[in-house]
Amino acid sequence: IVLCPTGITIPLPFSSIPPANALSSVSYLCVLFNFYTRTGTSKMPRKTNAKHDLDEETGLHEASGSTTETRASESAQQADSNDVLKAITSLHAELARVKSDICNKIEAEISELADAANDTSDTIQELEDKVRRLSGQVEVLSEKCIDLEGRSKRQNLTVAGIKEGNENGQKPREFVAQLLKEVLNQTEAPVIDRAHRALRKQPGNDEPPWHFIARLHYCHTYEDIMQKAMSIRDLMYQGQRIQFFRDLPPEIARRRAAFTPARKLLRDKPGVRFGLLYPAKLRVTHNGSERLFTDPEEAREYATRHFGSSE
Repeated sequence: IVLCPTGITIPLPFSSIPPANALSSVSYLCVLFNFYTRTGTSKMPRKTNAKHDLDEETGLHEASGSTTETRASESAQQADSNDVLKAITSLHAELARVKSDICNKIEAEISELADAANDTSDTIQELEDKVRRLSGQVEVLSEKCIDLEGRSKRQNLTVAGIKEGNENGQKPREFVAQLLKEVLNQTEAPVIDRAHRALRKQPGNDEPPWHFIARLHYCHTYEDIMQKAMSIRDLMYQGQRIQFFRDLPPEIARRRAAFTPARKLLRDKPGVRFGLLYPAKLRVTHNGSERLFTDPEEAREYATRHFGSSE
């Protein structure tokens, strides 16, 4: 509401925007006054409640806008739901495809692994059979080698107990031949092909001297010497007690040594005779009954059961 120069109050429309400066404002009011005068309006327009009209207009617009927004929102939600369903359907199809690919790949790999496992199992079985066969062959060949080594040494005689320096400069072959002649009371010295000290580490002062190993030229000479040595209880040479042994392969010597506990139990028992047979067998004769053992533990159990402990 403004006051014109005539003193009449003129309500301005709500949408009218007064000019920015004073001169323009006066001109603007005069124009309005002339307008009302020409139209013959004696009375000024009734004052209206602009705020109420604005509220009603705003309410109508808001109601209309709310309905429009609701419909738009429902349409948008429907569109979003359709999009989500389409996305889910597409994702489900993609997952099904991926699952199928993975399953096919796993099945193929499992099939390959199964084939590889079968091939490996067959190969292992073949290798086990081959190893078993080769192990048997190695055992047979080892026994043959041991037997050949023993045969090559069956005319070798081992003499133990001869101190170092007793040779007095003689050759070992001549010294051993003369020793056998004196100890066994033979008319002539046996023929010896070779003789030498055992090829071992030099013994210390408190250790027994090296053995002499002599190869006799004739097999029957070797057998005669061994029989005479067994018949003589104590063999002496220059006041020294000496012993005669067969020269055996190391493996045969180890097997025969395993019977030592049983032999100790059988020693000096009345009515018992025992001895080791080649290569490694213990023969026990007790009251006319003879037993032959190839297992050292079995022989020890037999001796313990029948003759008690060695203590």
